[in-house]
Amino acid sequence: MHQPPARRRNDTPSPPSTEACTYQFTSGSGTTYLQFCVTVDGNIVEFQSPAGVEQLSPQGAQPLEGYGVCDASTLIGYYDYADADSGNWGAPTTVSHTATLVKIERTTSDGAWTLTQTISSVAGTNPYAKVVMAIKNNSGVTKEVILLRYANAIPSSGGSTGHYFQDYDGTADSAWGNTPYNSTNGSNPYGLMIQNVGNPAPVSVPYVRQGFAITGFVGPDPCNSGANFASPITEANGSTVYWYALQLNKEQTGTITERYMSF
Repeated sequence: MHQPPARRRNDTPSPPSTEACTYQFTSGSGTTYLQFCVTVDGNIVEFQSPAGVEQLSPQGAQPLEGYGVCDASTLIGYYDYADADSGNWGAPTTVSHTATLVKIERTTSDGAWTLTQTISSVAGTNPYAKVVMAIKNNSGVTKEVILLRYANAIPSSGGSTGHYFQDYDGTADSAWGNTPYNSTNGSNPYGLMIQNVGNPAPVSVPYVRQGFAITGFVGPDPCNSGANFASPITEANGSTVYWYALQLNKEQTGTITERYMSF
């Protein structure tokens, strides 16, 4: 798995970061129930599926989920993980909002990149939140960009005994956190997966992708996202990352699709 060079991360929260739910989506009932919330910045700060099983912010815990970008030519990183951001994003714009989706656009404060997220609710036997991220290279030269999704999955109120211990791991096409049957945290055996769907578009875009687990609760530096790589994690604190490296021509947009689902 390719890893970009390390860069110092700025952990100071910027004004736009928020954990407040603005767009809520609900469908189904019982085993087909799905409810999730999206912030104005495009973070998913609640994910309940099936009914009564909270996967991201159990028992009032701080929800940690979002996106990271690294410009591999400048080693400038940009991230927003709900609890904090990198401080170098412009204000988000809600492009559209319906009963089943929200589309949010955001450009980095230096104008180098524009990220457009379309997050939609897909009902069914195994419902999911579909996340489409389109990243545009606004420069006049070809660049490599790292684009990732991060989540501190805590399935089924995994912090009921205060230690938030679950299992975490990843594959080429997914990353997940789950409470196993033999867990010591006293919670039911559920899990939350972020899964890649198809290949990046357009098909001409060179890419590498990988899902993996990292230790702890802190979202990764996009320019050193493998620093706390620890797949697999067993009965310990961890988080999930799904990671892409894309090569984009000048003013080209690359689009990736993934989904959050209970398992």
